[in-house]
Amino acid sequence: MSKLQQFGITFGYRFVVIYIEPSESEFIRVTTNTARTQLLMNNEPLPWADWAIEFRENMPEDIKRLIEEKAAGSAATDHTKTIRERLRDLLGLYNVSRYKPVHGGTILFDEDRIIHAGPSPESAIVSGKGGFSEGAGSGKAGQKDGGLGNVYALFEKKDGTPGEKVKADPFPRTRWISIIDGTREYGMIEDRAAKYLDDQNLLLINADFRVFTDMIDHFMNDFGGSTGIKDLVVDTVHSWFEQSLIETIMGIHALRNSKEWSVQDIEEALSEASLTAVVVQRYHIVNAVRRHLGIKLGAQMIASKS
Repeated sequence: MSKLQQFGITFGYRFVVIYIEPSESEFIRVTTNTARTQLLMNNEPLPWADWAIEFRENMPEDIKRLIEEKAAGSAATDHTKTIRERLRDLLGLYNVSRYKPVHGGTILFDEDRIIHAGPSPESAIVSGKGGFSEGAGSGKAGQKDGGLGNVYALFEKKDGTPGEKVKADPFPRTRWISIIDGTREYGMIEDRAAKYLDDQNLLLINADFRVFTDMIDHFMNDFGGSTGIKDLVVDTVHSWFEQSLIETIMGIHALRNSKEWSVQDIEEALSEASLTAVVVQRYHIVNAVRRHLGIKLGAQMIASKS
């Protein structure tokens, strides 16, 4: 299932089989390892990630339609707009600060363990000071760019190819999946909260996870247990848990390329077990859901009485 998801078969993977046959040529030699348990190409592991990207970009139309058909069975509401609104004024907090040498600074640290950032060489020359310009990441207290500098300077070249600076959307795409609507198969993220497909920036959340269902049952009882409020309760509980997962993913992404955070560290922080740990806390979620439902259901009750 994991390999199929890597190839973009996020729904309906029980109905799909992908056969990959590496072909030899004068430049490519297909062999096995010594134990004959793994294929190798030019004595290297098979390039699964490259093949997955190629397949996703050239996916057969029949498979696309199957995925869309199976995904359509999900009754989950799109919470993206609501969550974006809640986090709109906090996005700057997800850009984790980096240490940088500052003359007269109040923090002492080991220079061999610094995560460096700085302005482009061009900006230093334009300043006419032969060094860092004060307005482009000089590191002086109070300067807007002092903490981060110009990260694009690592890639900029005076006579290079023209291009534009593109900032990726920090919000992952999300889908709630469940055995009930056929969007999740038994064994897939079983008794786990979620799975994050990093190369697709896609978050799959297990609606059947007991922490989520227990929370829904709790608020159903808390607000009278009427079946008429079930959809609202489910939507509200899902929305706040989804926000917790999204905030975690955005925060971990901000740690990428830091000296103390290896690729393996990032993978572990975004693993199914780690994402499950994110949602097992209760206090803040309970308060947020109760406040939201109190406003919504209070307004409904007043309207019904009038």
